[in-house]
Amino acid sequence: MQIHNIIIDENQKETTKHGSVEFPIAIYSTQINKNILGFIDWHWHEELQFCIVTKGTVSFNIEEETVILSQGEGLFINSQQLHNAKNYKDIDSSYICFDFHPNLIYGFVGNVINIKYIRPYVGNSMIRYCILKNDSEWKSDILKDLLLIHKEYTEKNVGFELQILVSILGIWNNMVKNYLASFYNDKLIHNTSRLKKIINYIHNHYMEKINLKDISDEVNLSKSACCREFKKYMNCSIFEYITNYRLVISENLLITTNESITNIAYQCGFGSASYFIEKFKLQTGVSPFIYRKEKQAISDNVL
Repeated sequence: MQIHNIIIDENQKETTKHGSVEFPIAIYSTQINKNILGFIDWHWHEELQFCIVTKGTVSFNIEEETVILSQGEGLFINSQQLHNAKNYKDIDSSYICFDFHPNLIYGFVGNVINIKYIRPYVGNSMIRYCILKNDSEWKSDILKDLLLIHKEYTEKNVGFELQILVSILGIWNNMVKNYLASFYNDKLIHNTSRLKKIINYIHNHYMEKINLKDISDEVNLSKSACCREFKKYMNCSIFEYITNYRLVISENLLITTNESITNIAYQCGFGSASYFIEKFKLQTGVSPFIYRKEKQAISDNVL
């Protein structure tokens, strides 16, 4: 699949939806001169991007820097980096573009994978891109994995989503160990430690009414600084995280117990059943009652 024109908003953010909510990845085979402009215009997106040049020579521009890549060479472009791509010296060129949202590899926002290995690097202004050539084993492995992902994505055999996920995790593991970890400084480690304290506090008190002052006191920050730091690294507010965590717990109770909707609401720290139902429906598209019935029907059919 090729996009012939990248639609961007007034801030040059790409508005294309890459993949789906359930599987947020899309792979494009891009012949540059088939684009309406004859090149890939400046844009940025929340997704992480990997590219492999399959024909000719491509000039990638990331912010104010230029990277020239030939056939078989690749590139990682971090989230939120403004970039474009052109044929180098009018050479007819093509490349495969892999766009995937960080959600694909971190799952639940508060887990250790996200805190230690993803959030410190995604959108980090110090990490713009990484050139991938066959000049080291780890880079060669990434290029091979990308081609495997492209094959799985194209053929869509049984279990292709699992194979793609496994390969992406392997790529990210390689990136962290061999490149990204060099950006992991003492300040970041300290901030990560504070994030863990905040998350642990929420996990231990989600059934109660949580006060922002209690959380900020836990990490010795002012309330405003606590909110800023949490949102900077977690990409959501503290209270969004609290609500999301309560919803995760409630979903498990709906499936595994016969507790009433009202009891589950209060057990999970929601102020009322109506507020719980409102938030649950906003997240899932259905009420807790319908959600439970649907899950029970699926379970009955499996049995």
